Amino acid sequence: MSAKPPAGRRHVAASPTAIVKAGSLCHELQSHAFERCTHFFYFIVTMKMVVHELNRLGGAGAPHAFSRWVSVKATDQIGSGLRSDHEAYSEFAKTDPAVADAPTTHFTRSDAAHFCNLGLKAGLDAACQANAFTRDGYERLKVYAGNTMQLPQLINIGPDRKLDVLHGELATEMLDDGQLIFTRERVKTYRKHAVERITDYRDGKVKAGEAGLAACAGCYLVAYADDDFSDRIFRQVYPEIIGLCQASADLKGKAHLFFS
Repeated sequence: MSAKPPAGRRHVAASPTAIVKAGSLCHELQSHAFERCTHFFYFIVTMKMVVHELNRLGGAGAPHAFSRWVSVKATDQIGSGLRSDHEAYSEFAKTDPAVADAPTTHFTRSDAAHFCNLGLKAGLDAACQANAFTRDGYERLKVYAGNTMQLPQLINIGPDRKLDVLHGELATEMLDDGQLIFTRERVKTYRKHAVERITDYRDGKVKAGEAGLAACAGCYLVAYADDDFSDRIFRQVYPEIIGLCQASADLKGKAHLFFS
């Protein structure tokens, strides 16, 4: 049985041919940490470019703060969670560190866990009818906001929730501080805060005797400890900025306004 998304959230069913990652939970959480960071920067970069264009065009209320239309909780969701009592699935053993070695799809309760978990406030869709660039940007933002993967529910409401909160804090800060929206230093700042939040969560679970959740939190930390983490994110995101700029008559050749 699929778990329904929260009321009020725009929901799109996952493609029936979509890949469901079923490797070991620890391995997939490392991948998830990378995807969460990538989606965060895709989202705030695209938001800044869209609002930049809306401000250039003018209109009611312009200029707008770059965080004007950012919701700090998800408004879109692609895919649904799973609830099943079938014998093929098992309960998530939060006290057993070996749970991190089980297949990601092994559990009776899973959620469609967001990569980004940011959302779009009402009014942005109407504002983005201004031209082809902003219409395309709005559709991209919906995808970045809605993308998910299947994870055990206790992970989604546990260590992953710590990153949800962090994304809401950093999005507003980075969009409105007047600096370039995407740099290697920005990625390092993200990683620093993510390590702090997940480490605090892990240590709390160790003290609480919940070694399974602590082990899963440690899997995120393995990803952040990779010496190439920041450069991998940078290499993933900057081509998107260049491509979006090339698609805009005003921003063509001006990618330097958004990254360095």
